Amino acid sequence: MPITIASAQTDIEIINQAIMLCGRTSIVSVQTNDKFSTDAAAFYGSLVQSELSSNRWRFALKYADMGTLTTLTPEFEGWQFYWDLPGDLLMLHRIDPWVNYTVFGERVLTTTQEGLTAIYSQSVPVSKWPEAFKMYIIYALADMLAISVTTSDRLLGRIREGLQTWQARALFADGQNSPTRSLRSSPWVNARFKWGNGSRNYWSR
Repeated sequence: MPITIASAQTDIEIINQAIMLCGRTSIVSVQTNDKFSTDAAAFYGSLVQSELSSNRWRFALKYADMGTLTTLTPEFEGWQFYWDLPGDLLMLHRIDPWVNYTVFGERVLTTTQEGLTAIYSQSVPVSKWPEAFKMYIIYALADMLAISVTTSDRLLGRIREGLQTWQARALFADGQNSPTRSLRSSPWVNARFKWGNGSRNYWSR
């Protein structure tokens, strides 16, 4: 029977490739009595969610209308309205159009009732991951697991080198998806000149 050559398309395939990098036998499913395999699956879930919620990977972006705003009664520190964060949100990037807002717990507080859109990161299935990101996660998981199954500094070093290489390639590839956006907010500059235009006009121009 010919060997099928294809990139990983499922969680278990990503876990298997990380396990094989550590010199261990691949698994069929996470429903196994092998403690190493179950630990690998547990680390994998935390690793992926942490990565998608701490970096702005463009392939994981989503936008959604804020929906119905609710009035804050009474107002809270000058904020007049709020809306609940989407259930599939991992990290909020920004609100469009540009308005003043703050994230407070599981809510976004605003001072406007105009229609707003949230841009945020969400969970994405393995089949939708870029190839370089797949390799990055494989090596990142192997790096977490290898310390518990090998005393070979050479193997650990090769895994760490692969991790650094694929992290850089994944970030580079992801950064090519859109042009650089200019900064849209300069709160320190605004505060400086707002103060400077006061009664003591040291910084006004």
